[in-house]
Amino acid sequence: MGFIQRTRTIICIIVVIFCSCSRRTTIPTQLSYTPPPVFNLPDSLLSDLEIDFAFYQTQPAKFYEPILELRDSFSSVEKHIVGLSHEELFARRQELVLDLKNIPEEAFVFPLPGARLLSPFGRRNGRMHTGMDLKINCQDTVVAAFDGVVRMANWSRGYGNVIVIRHYNGLETVYAHNSKHLVHSGDHITAGTPICLTGETGRATTDHVHFEIRVNGKPIDPTLLINFENQSLHRKCLVFTPEAQGNIRIEIV
Repeated sequence: MGFIQRTRTIICIIVVIFCSCSRRTTIPTQLSYTPPPVFNLPDSLLSDLEIDFAFYQTQPAKFYEPILELRDSFSSVEKHIVGLSHEELFARRQELVLDLKNIPEEAFVFPLPGARLLSPFGRRNGRMHTGMDLKINCQDTVVAAFDGVVRMANWSRGYGNVIVIRHYNGLETVYAHNSKHLVHSGDHITAGTPICLTGETGRATTDHVHFEIRVNGKPIDPTLLINFENQSLHRKCLVFTPEAQGNIRIEIV
């Protein structure tokens, strides 16, 4: 009986404490709100305030492309193979962005100024013609299209005497069927530098220069970059992305 009595006493004490606490607890039904102060600027101050709205105008995004560092010493393979992949090209980038609008006018020279087009890029006689055939007369002087370093100045089957130039913009240009070379592998050149004389060495039926543009060893259609009618660069931006089996995806943005 003593245990039961003590238990009842403890329960009564707990009930009394709970009831007393519940009476003192109040839950607010509405929160108080104090509005922030409003400051009015005098009209004299606003009239003297000048806002440069041009600063806030939207500007087109610019792609950042680091300048490619080129070697001027090449291996025997690099000096003898035309379509060779460029290991450094995509080593630190996932794509090559070439904005032709940012290339100064003096940084490009048509490889054979005043020439007429003999044969375009594309299928020809059941096989792929990977460049553009250009001609004026016999043994005309051919010049470099862009600044760069001569990678190859040698003989290659089909091409005959051929020059390959690696450029700072990531491209390589090819000049084939030459009768005479004016530069050597490792030479640093600028756009417009004479590099060879046209000829008909290799697989050629008339004196001309076979001109190619390559990205990572793969030939691309030169008309994507060059307007062959007025012999100048197009004003557009190209993005080259490497894909499986060494292929190159080309996008115009």
